[in-house]
Amino acid sequence: MLNPKHLATLVAISERGSFSAAGAAIGRSHSAVSLHIKALEEEVGVLLVDRVQRPPVLTPDGEAMAEQARRLKRVLEDIEALGRGGAVAGQLSVGIVPSSMAALAAPALARLRAAHPDLRLEIRTGLSGELAQAVRNSDLDAALVTAPDLPPEDLELNPVADEPLVVIAPPGTGPARDTDLLHDHPFIWFSRKTWAGQQIERRLLDRGIRVNAPMEIDSLEAIEALVRHGLGVAIVPATSVGDAVVQTPFGNPQAVRRVVLAARPRTPKARLIDALKAALQAK
Repeated sequence: MLNPKHLATLVAISERGSFSAAGAAIGRSHSAVSLHIKALEEEVGVLLVDRVQRPPVLTPDGEAMAEQARRLKRVLEDIEALGRGGAVAGQLSVGIVPSSMAALAAPALARLRAAHPDLRLEIRTGLSGELAQAVRNSDLDAALVTAPDLPPEDLELNPVADEPLVVIAPPGTGPARDTDLLHDHPFIWFSRKTWAGQQIERRLLDRGIRVNAPMEIDSLEAIEALVRHGLGVAIVPATSVGDAVVQTPFGNPQAVRRVVLAARPRTPKARLIDALKAALQAK
């Protein structure tokens, strides 16, 4: 049977990129890391590290084994979760869209950690579609994402918050309807690679609003900075912007972005995910 410590060392090299960084991450010396990998290579009879490269890098077989080791680790964690009864403990890996991190996720994660100190959190950011796929693949236990227009059949979507959408305009912009702001100023897209950006585009099309859009940005902070400096207007979730820009509701009734917690049905981490959902919904 393969030594779990040796597999953990292999995973650390894959994730950290070097023997030294891997050793620092797992509390082992460079020589100990090297010995672990040599022992693992002897066990499986496959070259896992290309030592000709400087620094040494994992071979394709090494990367493939590291990925399988990560999957094995998640399976073992799921088994442990089933055996804990009512305890909220163990490891929970969560994906979060960056636009929900500051106002929604960060306070909730702090509440979760305070309520359940034995729960270990792994956090990853990315686009909604990427994070949802990672949940499907069991690379993540759950993901805080923008709700898609068509709910997927293979994921459970737990509503967390409805964030009003606003048109933001440069400071000093006088009172105006959202349609006037969108017609009269250059428009800055919130990236249409995101589910939120795609929904904004569809709502503009539904209302027959044409925009002059010379810019498309994937960071809400960057969009707010561009608007604040007078370079255009944008449509964003109200919770993601401060008071330095003018805000006008988008639509009447006002359009919203629904944020949901996506998870696999019948996941062994259901108890942990329920605790996260409660922290997200707490006021």
